[in-house]
Amino acid sequence: MSAKDNIDRAQVFAVYNVYRLVIGSVLFALTLSASESPLFTNDTSVQLLVSGIFIVTSLIIATFGTASKLTSESAIFGVMMIDVVATTLIANPSTAVASGFTALYLVTVAAASMLLRRRQLSTLVAAITALAILADSLFHSFRGETASDNILYAGLLGILVFLVSWLGQITSATLIQAQQRAQAATSEARKLKLFNDQIVEHMQTGILIVSPSNNLRPVNSAARDLLSLDTASDRPAHFVDPHLAAILIDWREDKTLMPSPFKPDRGYRTLLPRFSALDDGREGDALLFVDDYTPMTQFAQSLKLNSLGRLTGSIAHEIRNPLAAVSNAVQLLAENHQMSDGDRELAEIVLRNTKRMNDTVNNVLELSRRVPPALESIDVSEWLSGVLKDFKESHSKSATLSIKGKIDEPVIADKNQMKRVLDNLIDNALRHSEV
Repeated sequence: MSAKDNIDRAQVFAVYNVYRLVIGSVLFALTLSASESPLFTNDTSVQLLVSGIFIVTSLIIATFGTASKLTSESAIFGVMMIDVVATTLIANPSTAVASGFTALYLVTVAAASMLLRRRQLSTLVAAITALAILADSLFHSFRGETASDNILYAGLLGILVFLVSWLGQITSATLIQAQQRAQAATSEARKLKLFNDQIVEHMQTGILIVSPSNNLRPVNSAARDLLSLDTASDRPAHFVDPHLAAILIDWREDKTLMPSPFKPDRGYRTLLPRFSALDDGREGDALLFVDDYTPMTQFAQSLKLNSLGRLTGSIAHEIRNPLAAVSNAVQLLAENHQMSDGDRELAEIVLRNTKRMNDTVNNVLELSRRVPPALESIDVSEWLSGVLKDFKESHSKSATLSIKGKIDEPVIADKNQMKRVLDNLIDNALRHSEV
């Protein structure tokens, strides 16, 4: 049994305890006024005893009873037994059974069926009540104090007591099931809210609430981070960022407008805003979603580079095939012994340049494939000397190339990529500078 069930039952028991206190107070007042009632016994000592029991037990329960003690099965059953016995003692044997006095019995039985979770105990309370009514009626009938037809009324009242107990048990079970379903639904809703809060808080997209007056309130940490906000309080849009305020005003005018990316004054990232109206009104509440546009830009740039790489690779293959044919043809011509020295020198120039073009094509293909660099330790001075020697041999331009200084420490790099860079630098220097 959950703590909330105990608290609810304690509240019901507290109401019943107030009812007991009222009954005891009324009986005590009748006793003090010395007035006779057709419902209660005329024995003053019995009235004082019963009223005292009602008042004292009610005050004890109200003053010292805690929720756990008030709702224990044994405590409730004991109180119900006291009430049944006390009600039987103060009943007027001549009129109580056939009059409205029976309501006192029915209230006690109904309360027992509502408060006692075990049906056996609530049924036992009803059975003891019915037996008490019947025994009291038989006792006074045998003594000649009541009419014999009171026994019939007592039997009918006993049946009514069991009927009230049965209805009370059904009602109590229905209420408990409804309460359990409500608690389960509340718990599930609380879990869903917690999940939603966690999802929203950990989203990369910033979420803000836009009020009709264009005040912005960040919902998650991403919104505060993207817009450089230190608190979650409402702020006018132009205080958050003037560019965003202008975009918001334009969107208010035309909700079909697709907002453009902007760069906030207090940030370094380009942001992409998106709006979602919460109602159809022009000035109603809305949601603002803010995304970091930088990854999108980088992704678009990556797509462009991939496309360019594929195109470059295709062109390089188309150049490589005729270049190989030219190189093979020149090599065959160079093998002709009847070729003059001038023609042979021209053939060597063609071979050097075809080799250079072939190296360039290979470099382009490697770049398009994005082959990872082959890193190794390089002696820079020795490597530079070799690069300059190869450059002079493969280029016909006359130029004076020299190395000044010396680097003793080796470097980690890719020789081919470094040679490619240095060849381009030297070639551009010879091509565009006065040497």
